[in-house]
Amino acid sequence: MFIGHYAPATLGAATGRIKLWQAFVGAQLVDYGWSGLTLAGIEKARIIPDFTEASALDLYHMPYTHSLGMAIIWAVVSAMIFGLFFRNQATAGAIVFGLVVLSHWFMDLIVHIPDLPLWFGTDKYGFGLWNNRAVSFSLEVGIFVVAILYYLKNTIPNGKKNRIWPIILISFAVGLQVFSNYGPPPNSISEMNISALFIYTVFALLAYMVDKSRTHKGRI
Repeated sequence: MFIGHYAPATLGAATGRIKLWQAFVGAQLVDYGWSGLTLAGIEKARIIPDFTEASALDLYHMPYTHSLGMAIIWAVVSAMIFGLFFRNQATAGAIVFGLVVLSHWFMDLIVHIPDLPLWFGTDKYGFGLWNNRAVSFSLEVGIFVVAILYYLKNTIPNGKKNRIWPIILISFAVGLQVFSNYGPPPNSISEMNISALFIYTVFALLAYMVDKSRTHKGRI
């Protein structure tokens, strides 16, 4: 899954417990780790054109980031670190952040073929929605846009000019999802990892601009 990961993140930010940029970092924290570990040769993936309709990625070894057990550990540890750095957001903010991190595994479960283990060496799971490009694309775009609209309902723009940032964010996200599902496959895993790290960071920066442009009706 790609922009679909940002749907639970956006819903988390809509609670007012965490900021949108924090939620966007949390949504892809596991994939930040996956990109780094794959570049280091610790986790393994390969590109096979037409591997599934929606993705050319064969993610055949990623237990450190994409097993359920390790996802829980990532979530707990990241929530603890969040609580240390953002004390003003209290325990509730750390819990929401941890849940956003954990949501990554369950969102992947929907679209991945069976490549998600419960733990090291266990059977792998995945509902395989990537085998239907149109359905998986519609799902990801749909849940992302609905989540953003819910977030906008719970926030107020700081002036008319600032209304542009959510539009930029949505356009950027949908455009990348189109390219991801319908564009050519990456030339190499390394190229994809580096591009992914850059894209996740751009998403967080755009979310930061949305944060700055709007005021939450609730806690933040």
